[in-house]
Amino acid sequence: MYTIHITVGQNVKRLRAQRGWSLDKTAEMTGVSKGMLHQIERGETQPTVTTLWKIATGLHVSFSSLLQEDNGSVSVVHRKSAPDITEDNGNCLVYVLFPFDPQTQIEIFTIILKAGSSYRSTPHNEGVHEHITVTSGTFQIRIDDQAYTLEAGEAIRFAGNVPHSYHNAGDDEAVIQVVMHYGDV
Repeated sequence: MYTIHITVGQNVKRLRAQRGWSLDKTAEMTGVSKGMLHQIERGETQPTVTTLWKIATGLHVSFSSLLQEDNGSVSVVHRKSAPDITEDNGNCLVYVLFPFDPQTQIEIFTIILKAGSSYRSTPHNEGVHEHITVTSGTFQIRIDDQAYTLEAGEAIRFAGNVPHSYHNAGDDEAVIQVVMHYGDV
């Protein structure tokens, strides 16, 4: 059975050990407290999307590599009944479709933004690009100080190493597909 907080904890611990980093060093590099990292590694807490991005950025790994189970070479994605991660008090739901693949340097996930919800992303590492396609609803993204409003069927691509935030100002859910490309990471 896939338990996200256990998997995340194992991956953080493994990645930290591969680097030979102490919890103090990892806290310094990620901006996540030593106590929180310890709880995450022990599987005692499920971190938020923001915390996972901080850890991924600090460890110089993809977001989904923290969520990935070792399942072999073929993956079939089934519709999940529960999101992998939530943000904005459960109004932003993140479903990992395909975790980071070292051969393609991409990961793919679906984000559902309920009406009125928002999510502010921490800037990613240099070389990370986001490709977002809106599959339903109206979606607004702010990249640096520029806002872009997209409807179903429209898409945007941008360098993810700048401040950016997602917002759904509409009355219906906005569903987006996100492809993260880690070209130079």
